[in-house]
Amino acid sequence: MRETGNGEQEELPELQDLKVRGRPVRTWAISVAAVLLAVSAAFGGLDKADAETPRAGAGTAVDAGRFSVTVQRVVVVKDLKPLFSPDDGGALIAVVTKLELTDKTGDQPPSDLIRLLDVAGVEPTDAPIGITNLRDQTQNPVLTPHHAEDVAYVWKLPKATDLPREVRLSVQHYTFRESVLDHHDVWTKDTIAAEVTAPVKDNTR
Repeated sequence: MRETGNGEQEELPELQDLKVRGRPVRTWAISVAAVLLAVSAAFGGLDKADAETPRAGAGTAVDAGRFSVTVQRVVVVKDLKPLFSPDDGGALIAVVTKLELTDKTGDQPPSDLIRLLDVAGVEPTDAPIGITNLRDQTQNPVLTPHHAEDVAYVWKLPKATDLPREVRLSVQHYTFRESVLDHHDVWTKDTIAAEVTAPVKDNTR
């Protein structure tokens, strides 16, 4: 009920009787709900818009767009002189990959290709302190297209950090598209290609 300008009471219409643009409100609500469900289904449901990140184990090749990445092993060591050294009392953790550049032009492996996700003392956003190939210990090596190299990504572990027995890491995916800045084709980051879980070998003893 509501009061009109002359003091009389006017009966309010029931919700189911209301109309918008000639259609009952109930019809509009059903239509909107149907559209939302359809959009939600297309993106994996109401609770998750993006598809789940693929999971892989050590030894499985991951298609990262610009690279084929196979995590071979993860190793903790006291030192990697003369290439890399930890802080006093700390250690180094290295992710050894079989890395193949699938592009047509040789290039260095990017520092953001591999990220450690759940290692104490290392933030997921921390870049490695260095990258080296195992063949001749060249830092930041230039990869030859379609020629796989054993390449290690290395991080520092702080003093008194419990050494992990297993690590979870991400492999970045890249896509080839036109740069909006100067209209040339570049490789850019888009999604995570996969999360990889691998056991850790302790070589500090």
